[in-house]
Amino acid sequence: MQITLLGLILLPLSLLWANLPVRLLQLALIASVFEAAAAMVFGGSFGLQPAMVPGLLFIGYIVFQYAIGMRYPGEGSVLRAVFPLMALLFYGLLSAWLLPNEFAGRIMVWPQRPDVLASGMVPLEFSSGNITQPLYLALDIVCAVSVAIFMTRSRLTYENIIAAYLLGGYIVVGLVFWQFASRIAGIPFPDELLHSNPSWSIVEQSVGTVPRIQGPFSEPAALGGYMSGIALCTLWLTLRGYRLMRPNLLFSLALFSVFLSTSTTGLVTLIVGIPITIALASAGGDARALGRIGRTMGLLVLVGAVAIGPVLILRPSLLDAIGTVATSTLEKRDSSSFEDRTAADTGALAAARESYGLGVGWGSYRSSSLVPGLLANAGVFGVVMVLWQAIRLFRLGRRARRLSPRHPGQILVDGFSAALCTQLGSALISAPMIASLAFYLQLGCIIGVLSRMTIEHRIRADRRARSPSLMPGWTPATPTKALAGSK
Repeated sequence: MQITLLGLILLPLSLLWANLPVRLLQLALIASVFEAAAAMVFGGSFGLQPAMVPGLLFIGYIVFQYAIGMRYPGEGSVLRAVFPLMALLFYGLLSAWLLPNEFAGRIMVWPQRPDVLASGMVPLEFSSGNITQPLYLALDIVCAVSVAIFMTRSRLTYENIIAAYLLGGYIVVGLVFWQFASRIAGIPFPDELLHSNPSWSIVEQSVGTVPRIQGPFSEPAALGGYMSGIALCTLWLTLRGYRLMRPNLLFSLALFSVFLSTSTTGLVTLIVGIPITIALASAGGDARALGRIGRTMGLLVLVGAVAIGPVLILRPSLLDAIGTVATSTLEKRDSSSFEDRTAADTGALAAARESYGLGVGWGSYRSSSLVPGLLANAGVFGVVMVLWQAIRLFRLGRRARRLSPRHPGQILVDGFSAALCTQLGSALISAPMIASLAFYLQLGCIIGVLSRMTIEHRIRADRRARSPSLMPGWTPATPTKALAGSK
């Protein structure tokens, strides 16, 4: 086992805050942006993602709390809400153990780690992906459930939790502009630190003479998906009237980051997501917030014209580079990478069909987008469980808002819901699975807060029943001076 430089920073902080679960949650949200890095490397080929360090300690904290007799008020509501997710985990573990051997050699699959000398589809067999991918799935789901149970506590600082996610967005923006300056002007950039996970194959990409920026992620598409989530999260917060961490400023910076990534996934997500977000928020949003977004966009255009205009005048060749990026994006369907992705998804659908809808086992197939990947790895059952989870979450949210319309945790539900939907939309376009721990942390926070909102009225009623002083209309009797002085 080898501890990386990033691990030397995260491990002491995680141990220092081992008894402070909110700090661990904040640290995990921030560390999740370093997706292509490793905190620890095992055997030279397996890298532990940085967010897993505080994430595992958070799970340990919850387990310890239960071991000493601690109980959380909304644990029953949480467990009912995450039942489809737990069923997916059970099927994923079972399928990874049984199905690769059952269908071995009879179904062609796209492996998790293709052989560079023989790329393409290979006959199905049990592989390391059937160990590592179910392990990641188990850690992600257990972490989501642990966070959800913890979030049913009272007196939580919800703003501080979502502020950690927004801080992670600012960190990514800084790294994106730093890497862009490095690719353009040769400024040193810590590639070895940010891309230290041996599980990823990191290469520099360009579109003509224009560098494709990936920041701390494994590829530009991953950066585009994450920052589009930040962009729509901050846009929704701004439209709802929240001013935490200057969301309108981060929205503008996130847009720039997606453009620098030249990721088709990120650009399509923004083109589709921004009008939908504005339309949904304007129905019950703050008119002043709409004005702030308008002013922000106007300032963004003005600053862009002032900053980029002289550069384009001095270097007209940049116009050709911009045209190259636009042409490459519009002609994406004719590229060889698009053909490879389409072939991978087509093969995933064929694998699901040839396995009679059971799938070929979790971790056996690496598709290009989410739905074919779910069908290939977990079969029809996996897709049904994901849809069921989405329905249960929607119903829980509707009930929670009806019972506690002014709950202070609403800011967290609003922000993380926008980010979650955006990341899910990006995965539907170009992600084999949602493996980012940040997604599951946000999901756990939403389920936990919504569960708390559904039981808040019952908890208050129980408190009033136990304490007469909390009953409406009751005031304590004040002794008169004569009674106070009598013997």
